[in-house]
Amino acid sequence: MAAPVKVGIVSIGEMGFGIANLLSAHGYTVMTNITGRSDYTYNRARTANIRLLDSDEELVKQVDYLFSIVPPRDALATAQRFMSVKQARKSPLYYVDLNAISPRLARHIAAEFKQNVPGIKFVDGGIIGGPPRLKQSSSNEKQASEPEGDIAATWARPAIPISGPDGLANERLAKVLNTISLGADIGAASGLKCCYGSLIKGLLALSIQSFSTAYSMGVYSELHQLLEAFQPRLRNSITKMIVETPPKAGRWVDEMVEIGRCFGEEGGWDNAGGTQGADVYQRVAEVYRAVAEQTVLGKERQEHRVRGTTADDLAAAVREGLAEKK
Repeated sequence: MAAPVKVGIVSIGEMGFGIANLLSAHGYTVMTNITGRSDYTYNRARTANIRLLDSDEELVKQVDYLFSIVPPRDALATAQRFMSVKQARKSPLYYVDLNAISPRLARHIAAEFKQNVPGIKFVDGGIIGGPPRLKQSSSNEKQASEPEGDIAATWARPAIPISGPDGLANERLAKVLNTISLGADIGAASGLKCCYGSLIKGLLALSIQSFSTAYSMGVYSELHQLLEAFQPRLRNSITKMIVETPPKAGRWVDEMVEIGRCFGEEGGWDNAGGTQGADVYQRVAEVYRAVAEQTVLGKERQEHRVRGTTADDLAAAVREGLAEKK
């Protein structure tokens, strides 16, 4: 009988926490290196039944799969951090990059692994959707013993596109994680993540500008009346999603930059009438930077919300912050 698969997660933010819970509930041993992290992160990891280790060396030694789930700006440094760890393994280690990065950066990281640590198998990936969570009608006891086909009935999961020559060798792990295999080309998964994220997060950035400007001009309620009259489904969707934005705004800044690079380099938009592909999403990035750094919304945490829990208050908070900086 094959030994149980062990998974390392770097790091235990909101998404890493959710994936750890999902895997733990399905019998996987999940580990992380907690050295240097805050008490908040330490306590969060403990609640997810994550085995806490004291070094990257110990993590690499023990796990079969290492998931990198960090802000886009840290993706390369995190990969290089594990390239420097001494390897003494009998079985291959799969490094699964699940960060919101451009295809070019994914290929660059893969090439560095191949050159410096050829024993590591690099998997390009992305996460589309919110963190895994157990549905309200389910229980941990039920989930622990559920048949494989019932995962979707008890868990709300994101989709995880993956690509590369190696993929995820463990079919059950791939199924539990709700992966979508895109073939052998490194960059395909990162590119799909960029294309999807551009639509949702681009629309939300435009909505933040529209709502806060309407609020400033005193026509906020009229704007929503018109949306309700002519685009009710769009209004409902935007007002639902926009209130989830504040705790994530800071992390989305670099993701928007990576999306712009993807569109310029992969989509050919660097050659469109002198416009650089990154230009549009560089501007979108600045919307999220303003929310994170110039308004009170930048202090919000997902687990403890104070401001921006309604579209109205989000528009007001953005307006207040921008007015103070003016």
